[in-house]
Amino acid sequence: MTVPGQVAAPLAARVRLWSDPRVPGVVAAAVLLAAIVVYPLALVLVRSLKVDGAWSLATYARAVSPDNLRPLWNTIWTAALTSLLAMVAGTILAFLLVRTDLPGRRGIRTLLTLPYAIPPFFGAIAWAQLLGPQGYLLRPLLNLLGIAQAPWTIYTPSGVVAVMAIHFFPLVFLTVAAALERMDVSLEEAARTSGAGTLRVMLHITIPLVLPAILAGGVLTFMGAVANFGIPALLGLRARFFVLTTSIYAALNLPDFSLATAMSMLLVVISVGALGLQRWIQRGEGRFAVIAGKAIHPQPLRLGAWRWPAFAVAATFGMVIAVLPIAALLLTSFLRYYGAPLELASLTTRHYRYILGLEQVRRAAINSVFLASAAATLCMGLGTAISYAHTRARISGSGVLDAIGTLPYAIPHTVIAIAVLLAWARAGLYGTLTIILLAYLLAYLPFSLRTTSATLQQIHGSLEEAGRVSGAGPLRTFRDIVLPLAKPGMLAGWILVFMPASRELTMSILLFSLRTETIGVTIFNMQDAGYTQIAAALSVVVLVAILAGNLLVRRVSRGQLGF
Repeated sequence: MTVPGQVAAPLAARVRLWSDPRVPGVVAAAVLLAAIVVYPLALVLVRSLKVDGAWSLATYARAVSPDNLRPLWNTIWTAALTSLLAMVAGTILAFLLVRTDLPGRRGIRTLLTLPYAIPPFFGAIAWAQLLGPQGYLLRPLLNLLGIAQAPWTIYTPSGVVAVMAIHFFPLVFLTVAAALERMDVSLEEAARTSGAGTLRVMLHITIPLVLPAILAGGVLTFMGAVANFGIPALLGLRARFFVLTTSIYAALNLPDFSLATAMSMLLVVISVGALGLQRWIQRGEGRFAVIAGKAIHPQPLRLGAWRWPAFAVAATFGMVIAVLPIAALLLTSFLRYYGAPLELASLTTRHYRYILGLEQVRRAAINSVFLASAAATLCMGLGTAISYAHTRARISGSGVLDAIGTLPYAIPHTVIAIAVLLAWARAGLYGTLTIILLAYLLAYLPFSLRTTSATLQQIHGSLEEAGRVSGAGPLRTFRDIVLPLAKPGMLAGWILVFMPASRELTMSILLFSLRTETIGVTIFNMQDAGYTQIAAALSVVVLVAILAGNLLVRRVSRGQLGF
């Protein structure tokens, strides 16, 4: 027999849910998410499984054929070696800067994190100028040794690995440094009291405790290296060294869309596998707990006679990875021609005057600013709606939206570019700014979601409750209480999306056409076409803007974000 009260209760709950004025906003966000994220990514999977309209694995067979297997293997071993180098260097330097009395730690730390702020393809251009056949470092060294031709240049697989390790090394360094700073050192103190030496304490206690942070940084480095396009394109293609991202670029230029989608899915499998490995590493966090209730702040480990030699090594490493590339770009931008004698008569400002008067550069700058501004604004709007529904309003189904919105974080940008091409090119958007904007939305939505979620979680629920007790509705509570309090965090999130979007290359190079170039595409094409000095001058201008933006982020976030 039906009990009226048992049926009426859930019915009343459903009525209350749909009467909530926030629900239509969440439904609209779900529709947008389906169009922007789910539909394009699903099309990549479907297209990779179809040949002439029939379901088939033939494209995957081509993707792993002997001819195409080499890029897959190159992707895996270069990313793995990059991670290994970054883990070794990042762990040693994090320990030196956090746990010892190394002099000048603050300045060295800034130097060590600077490479991550420089776009990867800028780093590739700079290192090509340093270690190319006529490089500022290589040529004097060859002259000194009396060697006519260098046995090694930067345009090799090992050059690709070296530049990627320099660019992604800060991921490991920052992750391990944060773990060391939070670590309760009572176990180390107990070991020292028991007579263990510094090396033994480090090997048997410190490193095992921060091992998850080392591995997590290594996995992030691996994912970044797998998805990177700029470095292998600028340094590897000249030696006909292909990885998956450059092979997808080549397949699209043929054009061979089916092969590009199958290779894209291989890239997704590698990235998702790496993400799964990271989650597996972080499982059972209690086994690696490094924070206790009564934290002991240790005395810095005294390096003694090794203090200044260690400082020399750390400072030199920081100067090499941060200052040398920037100096190379700056010097090249003022030289009359690449390879000119390094003397005052060889310097000129004409390259800067040329790029400032070039219509293509002005157009690319306007396009980049428009795309980055629009992407940051739309991402923050959609991200705020989903985060608020999930973390504050706790509306049913909002957790699924949050998960779907975060999914693109594991998707390489090359795959995202192909996804939006499949989804929107036939709708007449091919080669337009709109299709580039849709790709940016898909790629950077996870940034805005995570930023706004963290900001909203810091607002105590009693403030909204006070608003509701005073008679304010849900929308007015959100507008007058939540939004003003969350505004600084949202502004920081907006800048965090704007900055990488304004210099983006990987998606833009696959989606642009005449008059829709971005600044990243323009610099890449200039360098690729041999206009080295002009590309360097434009890179310097963009770099100054990036560093200024970083200072703004640090000011807005009160030092919590940026470097």
